[in-house]
Amino acid sequence: MKVGLIQVDGKMPNLALMKLASFHRKRGDDVTVLDISHLQFDRIYASKVFVGGSGVSLKCELPPEIEAQVPDYELFKTDYSIGFSSRGCLKERGCGFCIVKPKEGLIREAPFDWVSSHKVVLLDNNFLASPLWKEKLEYLIRQKLKVCFTQGLDIRLINDENASLLSQVRYYDLKFGKKRLYFAFDDPALEETVRKGVEILNRNGIPNKHLMFYVLVGYDTSFQQDWHRFSVLNSLGCLPFIMLYNGKRNDRRLRDFARWVNKRYYRVVKFEDFRSKKGGGNTEN
Repeated sequence: MKVGLIQVDGKMPNLALMKLASFHRKRGDDVTVLDISHLQFDRIYASKVFVGGSGVSLKCELPPEIEAQVPDYELFKTDYSIGFSSRGCLKERGCGFCIVKPKEGLIREAPFDWVSSHKVVLLDNNFLASPLWKEKLEYLIRQKLKVCFTQGLDIRLINDENASLLSQVRYYDLKFGKKRLYFAFDDPALEETVRKGVEILNRNGIPNKHLMFYVLVGYDTSFQQDWHRFSVLNSLGCLPFIMLYNGKRNDRRLRDFARWVNKRYYRVVKFEDFRSKKGGGNTEN
């Protein structure tokens, strides 16, 4: 067979496509990756023969024999391993904007047999919620692996024990160029929890400048609340990263705010001046 794999979006190689590549190449099929993620479009239309992916349905999954495959790192030319060591989330978590629990259910272990590089990208949605978090951190430390927790760790689960172990992990950003740990500050009510978690990480040897917080805006918060969370993180010396909720993609002020924060323009220009130069004014839309 001749098999074509198309990656429509995303900076990282698509894990499902990597497993499909492994499955077909083991069968002797001719597999070609058509990566259009580097092309810039305002809108993309895709016609699909085989329907799949969370963007289409939360019920779609890879067949078990494909899900079990180790990703094809050679075909996708990655110098790092990528995958999950756990799936799902905690029972007490009920974030309305999140599809993890509807899609994956409660926290459970996943096969951790896909690591074949000294660099690892972990896609776990709540790594520290796994009952085996300690054993996994000790493994990462023992193997001296460079690790990117790209999906973020749960600041609500940070304590001195796991913070001490995290400080010993060789943690990096997605490009493995800068020291980085990722967290989220999506709910304004978590301000004290965030401050306490940052303090715990700091006293265990993890500096605030290594911490990036995803900040969801446009879901159920006001712009004043969004601004306050940004200000809290900035005052702590952490890096905020604005995540715009899909339903607010057309909100011009929020789009400007995301660009101003994520591109670090806030370090050199006031938000009002930034918007004025872009022609955004001070209106919401």
